[in-house]
Amino acid sequence: MSPHILRKFTPADLHSLQKLKNLIYPDHPTSINGMRHHKTARSKKINHKHWLFEKNKEIIGSVLFTQWSDAYHPRKFVFKILIHPNYQGKGYGALGYEHLINELKIFKPIKITAQVYEPHFKSYEFLHNRGFKKTIIEKESSLDLKTYKPELYQKKIDHILKNDFHILSFSKLQKKISNICHDIWEFEKEVAPDMPWADPITTPEYDVFEKKMFSHPKFNPDSWFFVLDNNRIAGMNNLWKSEKNGGIDTGLTGVRKEYRRIGIATALKHIGLAWAKDNGYDWIRTNNVSTNKGMLHININAGFKFMPSWIIFEKIMPNFP
Repeated sequence: MSPHILRKFTPADLHSLQKLKNLIYPDHPTSINGMRHHKTARSKKINHKHWLFEKNKEIIGSVLFTQWSDAYHPRKFVFKILIHPNYQGKGYGALGYEHLINELKIFKPIKITAQVYEPHFKSYEFLHNRGFKKTIIEKESSLDLKTYKPELYQKKIDHILKNDFHILSFSKLQKKISNICHDIWEFEKEVAPDMPWADPITTPEYDVFEKKMFSHPKFNPDSWFFVLDNNRIAGMNNLWKSEKNGGIDTGLTGVRKEYRRIGIATALKHIGLAWAKDNGYDWIRTNNVSTNKGMLHININAGFKFMPSWIIFEKIMPNFP
């Protein structure tokens, strides 16, 4: 291996990092604004450190550890190692991994997690050889909105309206409820723990949540939809702008326990799909953990087709009591 530098990431590296990420994940591009927002919205309690491999003044790899903001534990960490395709299989990933392990010792981690895109099959062996086990499959799926027929599902929406529920977008709801952002935070705190994941889902502190959600460059107040029981949020579905042209992404679809199994999630899904089609989007994507049978059933019935998945690998760290 010819000489290289492993150095700390700086804000001046943003464009080089964006280029590397978009080369590795061309179907899931990222933007400079999105990367900047992710940094500024990060909670101060999150331990996050980032390094880059540099060779001949070119960024050829990114190595970092961080923590899930939505499943926070002070001694659980996430690894992210990205190596330029031209330099994969040359030992940079192994060097990055050993560097992260050494840097993490001070925190005495009890578990580390890595997320792998299904087509990147070489990463499976890399992680398996280092003691990682596959734990979660997050299935991504897409719907061709050009073929979606909203009129076929109008009865699903009418059923909810006939039961004295109201359906409003964020734009309209904020005129009705002055503290709507706080209400959404409280709603997510209640429904989030029921979402399947490798660790218990937690909702960040309100100030972090508010900045993360409502200052995000992908936030659109017209594409967040709520089912209300009087002024109480019974269910929510939000859509986010996509970095990939022509499409839009689904975020959370959630319903409070006492309002489940009466069709609210299905109605919210089709309200969002109809809005996306009416606003000229060609496709919509969503992600669901493979054990979330309810949402997978709703999506499949709507016509979603599976794409490559995202796979979670985890390693328990017994040497840090």
